[in-house]
Amino acid sequence: MRKIVDDLQDDNENYRKIVMETIEKICATLGVADVNSRLEEKLIDGIQFAFQEQLSDDTYVMLNGFGTVVNCFGPRMKSYIPRICGTIQWRLGDRSAKV
Repeated sequence: MRKIVDDLQDDNENYRKIVMETIEKICATLGVADVNSRLEEKLIDGIQFAFQEQLSDDTYVMLNGFGTVVNCFGPRMKSYIPRICGTIQWRLGDRSAKV
């Protein structure tokens, strides 16, 4: 996961979706027990960026991946909740965006 986490902030939206699907499968299959705090932070930052920057109507991949990662991290997500809620509120405030 360490090698692809930075690609969540790539300019190409389709590539970000592929990376998100890959991270989702890694988290669901292998878990996140060996993810250190630095990688955890980079992962959450990348997912938030990818979520904010999506332009297409196909939000399924990002939302599914986001949910899987949050569920895998469980209590470790507590410190990120205010940031995530702020991102979701911002996204809901944008009339053209679908959530």
